[in-house]
Amino acid sequence: MKAITRILCVAAGLAAATAAIAEPVKIRIGWSTMPGHMIPVLYSKPEILKHYGKSYTVEPILFRGSSPQITAMAAGEIDMAAFAPLVLALAATNARLDVKAVADIIQDGVDDYHSETFLVKADGPIKTIADMKGKRIGSNAIGSASDTAIRAMMRKNGLADKRDFTVVEVAFPNIPPMLDEGKIDLGTVLQPMSRQLRDSGKYRALFRAKDAVGPSQLVFLAARADFLDKNRAALMDFFEDHVRAMRWFTAPENRAEAVKIIAAFMKQPPESFGHLFTKDDYFRDPFLVPNIPGIQSSIDIAKEVGLFQGSLQVAPKYVDTSFVEEAKRRIEAGR
Repeated sequence: MKAITRILCVAAGLAAATAAIAEPVKIRIGWSTMPGHMIPVLYSKPEILKHYGKSYTVEPILFRGSSPQITAMAAGEIDMAAFAPLVLALAATNARLDVKAVADIIQDGVDDYHSETFLVKADGPIKTIADMKGKRIGSNAIGSASDTAIRAMMRKNGLADKRDFTVVEVAFPNIPPMLDEGKIDLGTVLQPMSRQLRDSGKYRALFRAKDAVGPSQLVFLAARADFLDKNRAALMDFFEDHVRAMRWFTAPENRAEAVKIIAAFMKQPPESFGHLFTKDDYFRDPFLVPNIPGIQSSIDIAKEVGLFQGSLQVAPKYVDTSFVEEAKRRIEAGR
């Protein structure tokens, strides 16, 4: 009887182990803006995802910007995050996180692709950067890519935070109404609202991000190193699907359907997204390979403008492109 009991216990243990192995890895991913980051909709076409629900699942989690995702990652609440370059530096040095840049999300000002715009009222008193002295600037989050560009441009023109201007943290969707109401004098306005406001004639771009920092890796996917190591096989599958999905959304032949999916998610008419996946949109690497020199350059600029007190050499310690490289290999092999 004891032998039978032992056999049953072993069998139960093996069954539990098998079930655990078969359980898909849940990947919690932070994001903050749509349609730029794309994370909430990338997994909405199951027919192009080979592994979703089998080796992994995804839970997108919304944040106000990149910076708040550091705390969530440190608390174990997310596994991957949409980081700006400075946020990677702060995560590594201040929060002591072992985190890796793993994939491109959006790059700013590459060739003749879109660069983030910083708008003022067209009929207002601000004509040049020098006119920003004593004014208020809307920034989505201190330390974000947009915030870094703002400070870099002000510094280029001899203006310093607190001494010459005031930065107010404002969520991206609230920046246009606060500009309209005169509560801020300059703000980062994302597409498609940026083009709509400029086309209205009421607003104009005072500068673009690339005027301040040059072409840059605006936002990229970062992941905890321990999560990558623990779930490498499942994450190879995830990144294959992740890259496949982005390639599907950005393919010209799928553009109409892709725009409809995004418009439905954002509860806006498809006509509002005429810029998507054109030169009026951000650049995305075809296989989502992150621009590591661009990340390093942005961190160096953040140090120059006083947002970062330490120093960080991004490569090789804080980089792991093996996942997108394997995704590229699989996708090209399957053609």
